[in-house]
Amino acid sequence: MSTNWQGSERKSRAPISLTDQQPEDSTPGSAAVIHAVPVAPAPVEPQQQPVAAAVDHSEVPLVSGRRSATVLRKENVNDQLPPATGWQAFLRAASLGLISPKVGAAELARRADLSAIQRVYSRPMQIMVAQPLGGVGKTMCSIGLGSTFGIHSGQQTLVWDNNEMMGTAGVRTNANDSISTVWDLLNVLESFETVTARKGELSYYTRHQGNNQFSVLVADEDADRMKSIGAEEFNRIHTVVSRFYDTIIVDTGNNTRSANWLASIEVTDQLVIPTTLKRNSVVSALRMIEQLESMSERTGNPHYKDLVANAVVLVTQGGGAKVSAAEQAELRENLASAVRVLIDIPYDGALDTGSIIDWQLVADPARRAFERASAEIAAGLLATDQKHTTSTTTINR
Repeated sequence: MSTNWQGSERKSRAPISLTDQQPEDSTPGSAAVIHAVPVAPAPVEPQQQPVAAAVDHSEVPLVSGRRSATVLRKENVNDQLPPATGWQAFLRAASLGLISPKVGAAELARRADLSAIQRVYSRPMQIMVAQPLGGVGKTMCSIGLGSTFGIHSGQQTLVWDNNEMMGTAGVRTNANDSISTVWDLLNVLESFETVTARKGELSYYTRHQGNNQFSVLVADEDADRMKSIGAEEFNRIHTVVSRFYDTIIVDTGNNTRSANWLASIEVTDQLVIPTTLKRNSVVSALRMIEQLESMSERTGNPHYKDLVANAVVLVTQGGGAKVSAAEQAELRENLASAVRVLIDIPYDGALDTGSIIDWQLVADPARRAFERASAEIAAGLLATDQKHTTSTTTINR
């Protein structure tokens, strides 16, 4: 007998299944579903009431409020760790742990600063070290910040010598037999503007600082070559290094109107101003501050004025004749009225050799000052990042 039946005949002559079947689909040609277990009859649904409009939770957070976050913030591991310095650590060690005094205030403050340095942001962040006057410690401060962020943040840190002439970062850092400069990187930059570019290849054009745990992109020794790096070239290099480094510290030259200086200020998240407490140095810093404020007034862009209001001033100890305490207080007050915070960097012979700065040789007072400065910088970066994240979210909505 032929089995090539029509559909209706096949259904009428099909064997009876021992399991219940779902009602046949009225759609012609649709396959019936066979269930391995009896299916209970569908319950009679009560008459539906009008349903309120669904809430779009993609726009409104499901959970609001910060009570739980407040509780978690109080669980500070820094408070729970035993003392590692001071008389508290000595007493704990001498008693073999039988006596364990609380951690001292100074050590707690240091732990809090190191925790701040370890913050992670939503994007790569740029710190710009700027001051029109030479000899006030721009490169020294850049290396100090690079070492501090590199050692304590655990993230990729780059110090970039963006001097429009011949910078000195290459002299103050370890070359490790490298002769590559930013000019050499610029000549091959196209190969790093592709998706296949790798960090290991870029590292050839930078100089890693070993235990200081940061890298340096040094300025070229030819002043004519450095003059040819303008805004476009800076932006291209900045785009590339931002793909591979989390924190970029830009050491600048003395010309605040050069194209590469102005390009750098456009993408800066935190401004750092080194100065000595001498009249020429403070006046130079204030003139740069006035220039940035004027740029905001003329363009209507608050970015430059915000950088000034959030700036961190590092007061370095320059040589030469000492200034009276009264004049120093006056100069300090003039600076404090324009920026967010002033931090004193104590003199350290390892920072004043005119040669390579090895952070392992820097004494603890200077190290501690740079940790404090880096924590303040991190606070500024966090505020800037939160503002950027909020504005981006608003635009996307």
